[in-house]
Formats: sequence, C-alpha cells, structure tokens
Amino acid sequence: MNAAQFFDHWNVVWRDLLRAAALLRDEHLTFRPAVNYPRTVGEILEHIADLEAGWIHYVVRRKLADWPQPQTTRPITLDGYRARLNQVHKETMDYLAALPVEDFNRIIQIPGDGTPKLGWILWHVFEQQIHHRGELFLCLSLLGLERPEIDRPS
Repeated sequence: MNAAQFFDHWNVVWRDLLRAAALLRDEHLTFRPAVNYPRTVGEILEHIADLEAGWIHYVVRRKLADWPQPQTTRPITLDGYRARLNQVHKETMDYLAALPVEDFNRIIQIPGDGTPKLGWILWHVFEQQIHHRGELFLCLSLLGLERPEIDRPS
C-alpha cells in the first residue's frame, strides 16, 4: 500500500475544497470575515498552497530552497490561485503515490528545529486542509453564497 491509497479520502476533501473555490469570484479574494480575522479569502487560498508546499516539498522532499513566503507567490486572480493550488497538490499526490506506508515512521529533520515522523507531517497537512476548507465554507456563507455539499462519499 502506498501513501496515496492510505490517504484516499484526501481526494474527496480536495474535490470539495475546489468546489468551494469554484463558487468564488475575483472580487471575493479581498473579503475578510471579520475586522481582526488574520486572513482574507485570497490569503486563505494562498496559505493552503503554502502549507502543503512548505511541509511536503520543502521540509520532506527538500525540493524548495525555502518555505514558501506569503505575498511573494500570491496570484492576483482566482484562476491564478486555483492553478497554484492544483500544481502544488498534483506534485503532492504524485509523491504520495510513490511513497510506501512503511515510510510513515521515518524521522524528518525540520530545517531549524524538530524531528517529527513523516506520518505526522502528512496527517498535519491533511487536517490543516480540512480546517482551512472550513474557513472557506464560512466565508462562502458570509458572502451569501451556497456551500458545496460534503456529506457524501464521492
């Protein structure tokens, strides 16, 4: 069994995240759900891509020179955000398809500090995407838009 098979529900979470993003328009990218809320809709989308790229492609794979920096990679259109999300996620899924689950206990040295197991990192990225998908769903509601139905397996 490989990691992509182990995390097969990630495909459903990802599908529903993209369904939420498909309901947005460019003018929604600057929407902030509350005055003191830390991110706009665009920054939430950017954060989702950055955390996946950072943990998987910087920390684990060492394919990036540094952790993705906010605002240096920020697209200016929703299509740009979607393209970046899809590009990062495709690279992740390709990596997981080649990763045996036996590697989950491998210790990963985080640049600067920490030595979690690879399995912890993968679960962390997955749970963070679920969390931030929820943020997007909240923003859709606050914008008066419908949310995708997620209570079904496929």
